[in-house]
Order: sequence, then structure tokens, then C-alpha cells
Amino acid sequence: MSKEVLSFIIVPPFERRAAVAAAKDRLENYLSHRFPGYDFKVGPFAPVGNDEAFSVLPIMNFVGDDGKSYMCEPPSRWLLQDIANVCNEFDLKGRRSFAA
Repeated sequence: MSKEVLSFIIVPPFERRAAVAAAKDRLENYLSHRFPGYDFKVGPFAPVGNDEAFSVLPIMNFVGDDGKSYMCEPPSRWLLQDIANVCNEFDLKGRRSFAA
């Protein structure tokens, strides 16, 4: 049983964590519109990846119809990088030309 990753957790860079937390709902909405079919949740800063860049963590497991836990197919590196790039481009201050 194989399934594509559809959900991601976005972890902000340490120095931008407060601004990202304040714009959490807008960023999640923006990402959902930029990447239709995927689900995004912005998490708090966590000790993962590079604390100067956004980390994109795929949710890799799912429960099958038989009640067992399975692993999804890993997403491509380019998709993870595209999501991180869009996070970096997002206007946390809410200027309409860039914000969702």
C-alpha cells in the first residue's frame, strides 16, 4: 500500500518565530492556495534543520483501511524546496501584493 504525502508541518526559523506565529493562519492559507491538494500546519520553532531557514516536514505515516500504520512515499526534494521558498517569499507583515 503506497500513498503520496499530502500534509506538511512548517517550522519557522528561530529569529522569525514570533512574526510567523502572528501570521500563522494567513501563511497556512497562502500555502494551501499555492500548493492545491496539500495541507499545511505551521508549528512552533523546534530544534530541527537549520534555525535560519524554514523547515518543511512531511507527515509520512497514515492508517490504512485495515487499521495498520503505513509510510507514505517520500516527497521529492524539489517540492520540499519549493514550499520552503514560498515560505521565505511570504510577506509576514501582510502587504496585499504578497499576502494571501
